[in-house]
Amino acid sequence: MSTKFEAACIRGVHRAFKLHMKFTDGLPLTFAPEAFIQGQIALELAKLGVFVTLESPVYEALSDAGAELRGKKSKRMGGRFDLVTYWKTMKPRLLIEVKKLRRKDAISADAKRLRQTVGRGGSTRSGLVVVYADAKKPQTIQGRIDYAARTKGCKLTARTGPIAFNADWDGGDKWHYEVACIRVRPNPSFKRTRLRRSA
Repeated sequence: MSTKFEAACIRGVHRAFKLHMKFTDGLPLTFAPEAFIQGQIALELAKLGVFVTLESPVYEALSDAGAELRGKKSKRMGGRFDLVTYWKTMKPRLLIEVKKLRRKDAISADAKRLRQTVGRGGSTRSGLVVVYADAKKPQTIQGRIDYAARTKGCKLTARTGPIAFNADWDGGDKWHYEVACIRVRPNPSFKRTRLRRSA
């Protein structure tokens, strides 16, 4: 089920695509750093009236959310979330990762970290992976997104369908891109088993 957050994320990626094509005279987001896409998504989320941060430290977000901090620490606990939105109480709400799908299994590590993080409880309810993919054939993009959506604990909640554009670097041939949002739910056994072990 798509929400206003998915819609804002998709608008942000569309905006990033158009701006990057303009800046670079025709290059799509495959050639852009993911931070560029993150910034445009943050602008769209801010229009919803929500507080949003970029590159938030994982441990800090967990602490602010009132999540369980005991238990075995993941290697990525020292990492950062691409974006975090907040409730009106200024507690973390939605943890967001942005990913360019160059290969089918590109979101597996991010999805695992989001499952484990949300599984620690607190004010966060779910994670969201916003994916972007481009290719000459629409079927190639659809295959990547369908595969990513089958990642454990994930559910495809919004997608645009392939959008055609002219690839100037490829002789002006028609290429396609697509944006999709994949919700990540907590691993129900994570908190019950791993945290109990450390108590």
